[in-house]
Amino acid sequence: MASLQGHMPNHNIQGEEESKMIHVIDLHNGSFPEKMPPRIECDDIVEFRINGRDEYDIFQVYKDGNDYYRVNNGYELWNIKNRTPENERRLLLSLALNRPEIDLYFCIIPSSQRETILATRKCPKNNCESNCLHIKKCEIKFPLTDEKESQKVYLHKGDTIELEWVTKNGTSYRIEEKKYCPVSGGLYTVEQTSDNQSNRSSAKGKFSKTFKEFGTSFLFRLTDTNQIHDITVCIINDTYKIKHIEITDNNIQPNLIWIEQTDWIIFEWNTKRKQTIIQIHPFTIDDNKQKSIEVCCSKKNLKKNFECFFFLLFS
Repeated sequence: MASLQGHMPNHNIQGEEESKMIHVIDLHNGSFPEKMPPRIECDDIVEFRINGRDEYDIFQVYKDGNDYYRVNNGYELWNIKNRTPENERRLLLSLALNRPEIDLYFCIIPSSQRETILATRKCPKNNCESNCLHIKKCEIKFPLTDEKESQKVYLHKGDTIELEWVTKNGTSYRIEEKKYCPVSGGLYTVEQTSDNQSNRSSAKGKFSKTFKEFGTSFLFRLTDTNQIHDITVCIINDTYKIKHIEITDNNIQPNLIWIEQTDWIIFEWNTKRKQTIIQIHPFTIDDNKQKSIEVCCSKKNLKKNFECFFFLLFS
């Protein structure tokens, strides 16, 4: 197996801090505090802070009934102490979620106990059950008022932004999207879909846009006299680095995903039957016994895409 050094989910996050929310969590005796951040979203950064001289290992686990087991190739931080550099105490939660929220459990142990605990498959319940991060899907909604509110927003490819407004001074508004043209050196207007409520000026309205391409978009809020009221600048960066696949007894969602080099896939299931997932070459599938998951892998600087298939066998 190829080395995973430098490619784990929480590696290479330096430089990501500028555009992301950072939540600092103080660990007390190897446990999360009772008062946690009110909302952690799927593109935030979590930073652990150690009080005292102890040294801890933090690694992701999954819950099976009342038992906890280590997640292979999951989030992990080793030998964390109060003098550890910030970047080595952080987790980037770059998760492409298919549901409103997800729970991530962690086992926190003194580093001196690592060999003893990891030698057994099951992790101590007391070191896991209260160490849970509730991760919410990003909600990119902005309520606008009559005040001028120009702003810059960082998004991912596939994210949806919603702008809503209600006027109190009688002025009507509409949203017009523009992009930069490198040929002319100016901005051009992007054609909007006919079902978008913001095509015409209104005292109460909503604009919604799902970004399917990288780059920058300028959302101009215009008055009923076509005067620029304010601008929302949307910077669309890379896709989320960790793709989440949820498996139920009757469904796989999603069963087709696009990934880039260094992306990760999380398979999660809580089913009546046991599951086995292996990578395969495409072949005929018996729908009565198993399902297939198609993963389209895009390698940068190469002209062709590569298709990978995973085989899910119910037992």
